Amino acid sequence: MSTMNAKTFEGLAQECVMSGFRHRMLYVFVRVEVGADDDAAMVQILFDAHQPASHGMTFAAVRQTADEQNSDWNMVVVGVAKNSDDSMPSDEQAQAFLTDMREKIMIGAIGGFALLDRSGHQVEVDTEVVPLTSTTLLN
Repeated sequence: MSTMNAKTFEGLAQECVMSGFRHRMLYVFVRVEVGADDDAAMVQILFDAHQPASHGMTFAAVRQTADEQNSDWNMVVVGVAKNSDDSMPSDEQAQAFLTDMREKIMIGAIGGFALLDRSGHQVEVDTEVVPLTSTTLLN
């Protein structure tokens, strides 16, 4: 899995297409509840999805498809996956990448991924990686 930097979803998709490699766009849709002090009080992963990067991709189309699945999400973590031999990552590879993304999201290790709100605007966040230990309680 690799990361790319772009200011918009459309720009990220275009970077993937123009790179010369066949990429899969990876999405993890989450619900973030913000506390009174503007800190995230809870992050809930709702579902994930993937699709090949292609010309003309829009965030509006991704949002519409996601809302048909579950409209409770308010942020999406976006990553990209590619194979070094220029082949399209398989569905199985995409699922493995998504599993990795979900694990990273749960511990706050989201550096390198794009975090977008429902409007497709990039969200800047400060995260702290929370190590999982035998004394850590998860609800």
